[in-house]
Amino acid sequence: MPVQSCSKCFREGSPQQLMRCSRCKTSVYCSSICQSTDWPTHKSRCSPTAQPTASASSMSLRPSLRRAPPSHAVVGVTIACNAERAQGAPALQTSIIQPSHPIYHCGLPSPISHSFGFPLLLYRHITDDPSKMIRHPGLDNQTAMHLLTQPSTGSPDSKWKRAGCIGTVTVIRQDGQPLTCEALETTLIYVDYLLDLFLEGVSPWHRLNPTNFQSFCQRYRDEQIKSGYRDFGMMRVPF
Repeated sequence: MPVQSCSKCFREGSPQQLMRCSRCKTSVYCSSICQSTDWPTHKSRCSPTAQPTASASSMSLRPSLRRAPPSHAVVGVTIACNAERAQGAPALQTSIIQPSHPIYHCGLPSPISHSFGFPLLLYRHITDDPSKMIRHPGLDNQTAMHLLTQPSTGSPDSKWKRAGCIGTVTVIRQDGQPLTCEALETTLIYVDYLLDLFLEGVSPWHRLNPTNFQSFCQRYRDEQIKSGYRDFGMMRVPF
């Protein structure tokens, strides 16, 4: 039985389990909540003339391929795992990603960042299956794991919860625009804020939209500049 992914949170399901947009007949959703919260992003590309095709189906199976690789290198950020940080590597470091990079073919979409309108794509430097590999504390990467949070549950899928399996990760923006360390740091702080809401038993759905995210980014940028972190003066908001 074919499996598709919710266009909002990327939760997988069979065609019988997912709801299809009645207008474009292309995007599918696991719930009415996901469909309504995705509408501000989806409406610009929702066409009543669009019809599902074989390529559209394969893209829903592999969200990382929804956008073709750019013809030029892009700026991304590498998030170091515990072992590399212990050896002196910075937690976040700028990386240049070439069009041939495997992130475009086997990258992992960030469900939580997609939910508030800032789609990111992650690439694990180790390719072992997280559910079968031998774990090691040095491969822990809580920072990257937070980006794999499902907005519907407030936690990653079970395979990513296993300690010592993620390793170092490279992150890019799915829209092909440069991703700076400052922008990724701001995004991670926002995700932490959302996770705190989950822990407090408060629904974060009213925060899962671009408007709230960009407002938070502006406030965080201003706070960092006041604290003397001049690099944030170069961070453009909205992203």
